[in-house]
Amino acid sequence: MNGISKKLLRVIGGQSAKSWAEKNGLPVQTVHEWIKHDRMPRGANLQLLINVTGIPKEWWVSDNDSLPIETLANDHSKESEKTPPAINKELFNTCLDACQSIYGTMFTSSLVSRQVDYVADCYNILVEMTSNNPNDPNATEPLSKEDFIHLLTISVKLGRLHAFAQIK
Repeated sequence: MNGISKKLLRVIGGQSAKSWAEKNGLPVQTVHEWIKHDRMPRGANLQLLINVTGIPKEWWVSDNDSLPIETLANDHSKESEKTPPAINKELFNTCLDACQSIYGTMFTSSLVSRQVDYVADCYNILVEMTSNNPNDPNATEPLSKEDFIHLLTISVKLGRLHAFAQIK
C-alpha cells in the first residue's frame, strides 16, 4: 500500500475510514475503494477530497508523503466550510443511461455503489472532453445518448477510462 492509500490513512488518522467518510460527507464505499485499490480519485471526486481535507491537489498527486506544513495547523476533522462542486445531474443521468446501454445486465445487476462510482468516472471523463465548465448545462446539450455511448467506448479503447468489470 502506497500512494493515495498511505496519504488517506495518514489524513484519517486513528478514525475508521467509514466514520471519517461519513463525518465528511464522502461516500463510504468510494473511500474504501481509494484505500483498498490505491486508486487516485479524479475530477469531481478529487475536488471533493481537496475541499473536505483542505489539502492542495499538488500534495495528493505528488510522491511526497509528508503532510504540508500549513495542513498540520488545521483541524480537518471538522466539516469543510467549502462547497463541493455541483454535479450536472442531467449529464450524470445521461452517463448512467449510456453505461446501462453499453454494459447491459452486467452493469445493472452490480452493486449500486459500484455503478455510481463507475458513472462518476465516466462523468469526469465526459466533462473533461466536452467543457471547461462542468456546471454549464448547455455544454453537452447538442450530444445525444448515442454520442455519449460512442465517447465512452472510445475513452475505454484509448485507455482514458477503465472498462466496467463485475466483481466475482
